[in-house]
Amino acid sequence: MGPKDQPKGHLEARKERILFSYIFMKLLEGRPRSYDRTMDKVSRGRVLEIKRSVAGKIPEGARVLEIGCGTGELASMVLTRASQVEGFDVSPKMVEAARRRIQEESLSGRFRVSLMGVDGMDGLAEASFDAVVSTLVLSELSPDERRFALGEAHRVLEPGGLVVIADEVRPRTAGRRALHAVTRAPMLALTYLVSSGQTHPIPDLAGEVRDAGFSVTGEERSHGDAFALVTGQKRAEVG
Repeated sequence: MGPKDQPKGHLEARKERILFSYIFMKLLEGRPRSYDRTMDKVSRGRVLEIKRSVAGKIPEGARVLEIGCGTGELASMVLTRASQVEGFDVSPKMVEAARRRIQEESLSGRFRVSLMGVDGMDGLAEASFDAVVSTLVLSELSPDERRFALGEAHRVLEPGGLVVIADEVRPRTAGRRALHAVTRAPMLALTYLVSSGQTHPIPDLAGEVRDAGFSVTGEERSHGDAFALVTGQKRAEVG
């Protein structure tokens, strides 16, 4: 049954829920540190769970690049294992919040943040990181931007380096795709209000990582098949 076939009362209730979510998220503008807590609540714990999974895959002592670091929540987790994190984000508010986190958590010298988008990755030094991470960022990009970002991630990694990408993906069955389209509305509102961006489930995240030159070493699907955590490795140089 499609949206037009659903009872009128159901559609009105759904509209009210979405409107309430929009109003609530609007109150968070200008307070990006509240974004992490609210995103976790709206996602029913999925976002925090995903970030913990990403952080747990980082090698001890690694130099890490984070694509779209937001408020620095993931970087803070990663630094329990990594030696340093260099992050960047296109949102001035998020970068400001991340810099406050650096001061509050005494991360100066270990966590550095830049204001830029993925188009600035070509200014990073080649083979200068041991790992590249990203959570819920690539789904905000166009296919061309994702190709560029993943290609640059491959370039800036040392041979044998690790990429860990967690993001929203397209469920593999029609039923799950329909359910996901309804339940993701609050997260869409939150993402738009904080970053003025829109997200689009990635059809084949593992395939895009592979196309960038990585050997895909794992793909973990979760949350109704709507999220994927993909790990890949840059092939070590031979000879």
